[in-house]
Amino acid sequence: MAGIGYTVSIGSLRASNSSRRGQALVRSISSELTMDGVGGRCTVELVPSDAGLPAPGESATIALDPGDGSVTVFTGQVLEARAAADSAVVIGGDALTQLARIDASGAYEQMSAGAIVRDLLGLASAKAGTVEDGLTFPSYVLHRGPRALRHIQRLAEQCGFDVFTNAKGQVHFSAPRKGGADHTFVYRTQVLRTQLHQALPAIDGFEVWGEGAASSQGDSKAHWLVDDVAPIHGKAALGDKGQVRAGSVGKHSREVKDGAVRSGDSASAQAKGRVTALASRKLQGFLVVLGAPAVQPGDLIAVKDIPEGHPVEDLLSGQVLRVRTVRHQLDARTGFTTRMEL
Repeated sequence: MAGIGYTVSIGSLRASNSSRRGQALVRSISSELTMDGVGGRCTVELVPSDAGLPAPGESATIALDPGDGSVTVFTGQVLEARAAADSAVVIGGDALTQLARIDASGAYEQMSAGAIVRDLLGLASAKAGTVEDGLTFPSYVLHRGPRALRHIQRLAEQCGFDVFTNAKGQVHFSAPRKGGADHTFVYRTQVLRTQLHQALPAIDGFEVWGEGAASSQGDSKAHWLVDDVAPIHGKAALGDKGQVRAGSVGKHSREVKDGAVRSGDSASAQAKGRVTALASRKLQGFLVVLGAPAVQPGDLIAVKDIPEGHPVEDLLSGQVLRVRTVRHQLDARTGFTTRMEL
């Protein structure tokens, strides 16, 4: 691992590849940030030493250096510490894992999805990153049972947004980014493994149905029940080339009935947001590259210098893809690698 470095700070414990810094030596480091599941995690395996193990709840920060500068890849807190005769293991979680432990309930009126998310983040004392407003709801109720993270994820589904933490531990609630690549990898020299697939989508559109009389009687009558819900309806679908077609029905559209939707405009906005989220995932699979600590969920990547005629050329060449999960691995056997799931 010549030229590769690490710095781990967990509570009062410090570990570093520098011979004069830290009280412990590391055998392996794994860190993951993701849009999927219940949040990001890190696992640090330590060589046994006189240094005491950190307690659950203490802060955890990991920085990795591929040889050209140290970059923070994980910020969270300790979930568990394990000790054995030949090793010690510390497992940490990010802010999303804390939100997954908190029960939440509440009622909101005339508030945006982003405002509700900010309120939920406050329950976990989580730092907010980019939190976009998204849809505005005349009324919205959070019932006990689902944890705070599930409430946030449902709001993200309604808006077509992503939910994830960045390397600084900030929670993001935002629409999929568009534009050019944030990171470009050279296939011949940086890409170690690829596995990609492109398939017919199981869902190619959404039809959203709401309730209430806001569309026909005005916002003040949003709570009224009506016999005909046709005005409280919106739809959108994927086009043949993956573009979003508002107002269209797909061949395999899914119906969504959402009582928080009170107008046709809101139903149309939700349908479009849900399909936009579908369109942002052109390919599925993963790439493993030489250590790239700057990559985070939501980043856009591209791959160049793909050998002509290579099986992945048709799928990757000229494409800008969005990272959903990034996993950094550092150990003596493989060195420093980064796996990006799409």
